[in-house]
Amino acid sequence: MQARTPLLASLTAATVLALATSVPRPAEATSTGVLRCELPDGTTLYTNQGCRNFGARSAPITAELANRIVAERRLEARLGAIRGGSDPTLALDALEADNVAAAPSIRREVAAGCARTPAQLARDLQASVAMGDVNRVAESFDWQGMPNRDAQRVMDGLVRIAEREVVGAEYFDGDLGPTTGGGVLQVTFRAGGAPLIDDFEVIRTSDCYFLRYA
Repeated sequence: MQARTPLLASLTAATVLALATSVPRPAEATSTGVLRCELPDGTTLYTNQGCRNFGARSAPITAELANRIVAERRLEARLGAIRGGSDPTLALDALEADNVAAAPSIRREVAAGCARTPAQLARDLQASVAMGDVNRVAESFDWQGMPNRDAQRVMDGLVRIAEREVVGAEYFDGDLGPTTGGGVLQVTFRAGGAPLIDDFEVIRTSDCYFLRYA
């Protein structure tokens, strides 16, 4: 994935604020291009790069804000294509290139090993959720060194995840260098018709990618 600039080039802070305060609508977003980061001083930063780059932690954005960001990105992509004499449909396809909504509904076999890329990790998660199999969902998460109490808490959360539907997912490169690797996977779920957007930390261990709660 190409390195991204720390602050959004196509979505200004004023635009984010305007979108955040507009009238809510049902969530349909699958690819926002935006992470919400909470800085140590309590302020909020919207960026398209890993929050850890700014000493911040990732915090899920609301479904309403995500919808407005997606709508703004799609509008800008269409207008940019029209101004450049290109096909707007192709521009929208390119915008959604990182979306995994079309991922397979059947999980890779255990013998296939761990996810070797963030995109494969995202597809594994979606397929496991589509199967409704919490054990397969758990295979995508990092359990190394986790105390039993924390592991039980995470497992309880995975049970709830397995009951949902993954609408889409988008990976944000943490840009932390080849030794550390990883970033954030922003996932849009739907459970009983209600949308939920959540962020998961992506870590790399021995050329394998796993998820942690961000």
